[in-house]
Amino acid sequence: MRGKVGYAFLGGAVLLLCGFSAWAQERSQLADLLTTTPWCSFKYNKTTGYSSTTRYQFFRDGRYTTGAKNEGHSSGVAGNFSSQRNRTSGGNWQLKGNALFVTANGVMQEPVYLSVKQNSNGMPIIIADGVEFVPCQ
Repeated sequence: MRGKVGYAFLGGAVLLLCGFSAWAQERSQLADLLTTTPWCSFKYNKTTGYSSTTRYQFFRDGRYTTGAKNEGHSSGVAGNFSSQRNRTSGGNWQLKGNALFVTANGVMQEPVYLSVKQNSNGMPIIIADGVEFVPCQ
């Protein structure tokens, strides 16, 4: 009996995945989902009026990019104040089960545990340590 064989790039090394392993199949499905589209999260503070959007894009070659945009506006007796901040960075990523490992500035970070659910329209939502990410618009 022959299994499906695939390749994944993990930290610059090629890892052979055999289709007999449930872990490999789950990892492959999650990796496929991560690399299908950029993923975004959005936060809004109705008290302060400030919002932030975070965007991650994962590539099949083991690289990722991330960007964040924060903006807000406040007014008071001193006048009006608007602010905006944009940040970008990136590094490498790999999955071990449902644990996502990323490097930032060349340093491996603590793992982020992922789960997937669907919204009422059947669209996937990735939950990363309690933060929901949806496909970016």
